[in-house]
Amino acid sequence: MLLTTRVRLVLSGSPNTIFPGIKVSLYDRDIQNEDDFLATGITDDQGEIFFSFESELYTDAEENELWRLESLPDLYVKVYDAHGQILLSTRSETLEDQLPKLITIPISQDLVEKHGLMPNS
Repeated sequence: MLLTTRVRLVLSGSPNTIFPGIKVSLYDRDIQNEDDFLATGITDDQGEIFFSFESELYTDAEENELWRLESLPDLYVKVYDAHGQILLSTRSETLEDQLPKLITIPISQDLVEKHGLMPNS
């Protein structure tokens, strides 16, 4: 089953300030196994990235016999700086068994300055 979602990067406290050209990866969090990598890409001119992935990417041994096709991944993202270093992970704020149309990720001013990000207003 093909699933889709979008991720949008914004400046904390300023949702109209966006971040184009930033690498973002989408994951399914697992408790007993290694997290499942779903997709990666670069945000567009609107600070967004559209992800499309197959349900087979997140169904694994952790899913028990009660798992159904309607089950959804436990989504989180990793955001990277220009050097490929993880500047932000939302793993601790995982969206459990949800597939929102849009996931908005606020980036703090501290991270913007520390990693030299170039936001657009």
